[in-house]
Amino acid sequence: MKKLFAILFAFLFVTSLINAQDMSELKKKVQMMNDKYAEQMVDGDMSALWDYYADDIISMPSYEPMIKGLEACKMSAEKMEKSGMKITAFSTTSTEVMKSGNLVVDIGTYKITMQMPQMDIPWDDHGKYLNIWEMQNDGSMKLKVETWNTDVNPWMEMEKMGGHDAQEGHMEEKPQKDVK
Repeated sequence: MKKLFAILFAFLFVTSLINAQDMSELKKKVQMMNDKYAEQMVDGDMSALWDYYADDIISMPSYEPMIKGLEACKMSAEKMEKSGMKITAFSTTSTEVMKSGNLVVDIGTYKITMQMPQMDIPWDDHGKYLNIWEMQNDGSMKLKVETWNTDVNPWMEMEKMGGHDAQEGHMEEKPQKDVK
């Protein structure tokens, strides 16, 4: 009986080591894909970016409605490009990677710098993201779901600029002080 438990324990131990190694390799693969994606985004190489997406992608950006499907994502990106916004720096750090069946969940943080025509200085942002990748038969992965949101409270940023108080997410004019 002791021999059976020893064999079972050894099997479970070896299996857990193999699984940990597999997850480490998967996390490296996801980070490499994220790094390449970020490079292409800064370069403005949108045609290469779309290769990462599944046809039925669901994108859930901050402060915008959900976008469903690759063509709808392309239209949204085109609209952003026409606005004159340019991404000048972008990076992600994958902090958690989980796998279930053919799905890989990637959770991490991002930093981005954007230049907008109506702003004199670049806008820096940072936040967190969650991507769900689908493993393909050829070993590649396609984004099925992406979402991100900022750690920067825009209401507080506006308050720092002056003229407004942040009240539960709504902007209200600050009363002017009487100067005597």
